[in-house]
Amino acid sequence: MRKSHSMMASTLAIAVVAALACTQAMASGFQIREDSIQAMSRSMAGSGSDWGDAAVVANNPAAMSLFGQTTVQTDLTLIDLSGHFTGGGVDVLGRPLTGGNGGDLGDTAPVPAFHAIIPFGNGFTLGASVTAPFGLKTEYNDINWVGRYQALKSDVKTVDITVAGAYKFNDMFSVGASVIYQRLDAELTNAVDFGAIALKGGCPVCQTQVDGTARIKGNDSNWGWDIGVLFSPSKDTNIGLNYRSKINHSIDGKASFTKGLYSPLFPAGIFDPETTAMTSVATPSVVTLSASQKLSDTFTLSASVERTNWSSLKNLVVVFGDNTPTSTETFNWKDTTAFAIGMDWQFDPHWVLRAGYGHDQTPTNNTWRDPRLPDGNRNQYSIGLGWMPNDKVTFNAGYSYVSITKTSVNDLAVTRSTLVGNYNGDANLFGVSATFAF
Repeated sequence: MRKSHSMMASTLAIAVVAALACTQAMASGFQIREDSIQAMSRSMAGSGSDWGDAAVVANNPAAMSLFGQTTVQTDLTLIDLSGHFTGGGVDVLGRPLTGGNGGDLGDTAPVPAFHAIIPFGNGFTLGASVTAPFGLKTEYNDINWVGRYQALKSDVKTVDITVAGAYKFNDMFSVGASVIYQRLDAELTNAVDFGAIALKGGCPVCQTQVDGTARIKGNDSNWGWDIGVLFSPSKDTNIGLNYRSKINHSIDGKASFTKGLYSPLFPAGIFDPETTAMTSVATPSVVTLSASQKLSDTFTLSASVERTNWSSLKNLVVVFGDNTPTSTETFNWKDTTAFAIGMDWQFDPHWVLRAGYGHDQTPTNNTWRDPRLPDGNRNQYSIGLGWMPNDKVTFNAGYSYVSITKTSVNDLAVTRSTLVGNYNGDANLFGVSATFAF
């Protein structure tokens, strides 16, 4: 009984963080940077230093000092992710696993954002935003796919409510800080080979023949913070530096199990259908350096470099509520660096054309990569158009194509089956926004 529960605990431990890391997000790991269509149109270049983008509330609060009027902005990004597996798997005896390739693991998901900035005079500015900086939604289409013991469905959402303040010392130097309230919700499923677990490998015929499902669902809320600076050596140059803190979460949820087959060998009471599950995860700290330079009245060049501290995600410890032994799983992620360069060309008093390129590293590696996160390095190509019918209203539309480097998995499930193969994936991002000044 303890052995079977320990194996199921390990299965769920793998699911929790691996699903949090899955790639519905359009940055490394499970990060979503697309809180601004204006910045997305440049592949996020200049996200913490650009003029007229109210999303600086979330990306660098010091840059709120660039605003002289009360401004509200709404952004909506539609992320359409596609990913496919090719390969196969074997059970503990080396026999091929049954099942297909799982279809398209991706999904289409909207990511909204809202920002507001209120200048109070005497150098003080306040702001607020609602964003979704981390999240995913992926699902393999076939419950009997060959990698079902590693992953079926992953649905994780975070929502940040940020309140920020900035102070402008002079025309050259501003500082800003914010408080972040973050809510995280997760629901994860995968198949479990109950035949292999219950009979401890002693019945080769039973391997993969008594599949069930494991589901874990939980949530948590906690606090974090941002601090940023903006240096403007001239009216045409902005340099922004921002640090976003790590936010720790203690997820208190439930784990439930169902069997797909009942027989005299597997009486209904052999597995507890539900128990509590607790674990700790964190959204990582991020350091971003941005620069925006007006080369003329009509042309601006922007760039960004971002360091995400994924190395804090070394392992995951899951504690269960029914005396099941604590389970520890290793991930060994690495810190990643992303860079982007982009431009704005105001070819007409009412129209702006934007474009950009960005590159982002994956925190995963070939040794520990999991089918819940077939993540690879990313290249982002973006274009966008802004329309300003008057000096109080701006509309933006943007598009990005994200190519994801082909990656491999060689993943051993808790029940000793192995999945071996490759992943190919890409994504299309569509966005619109509206900004109003008062």
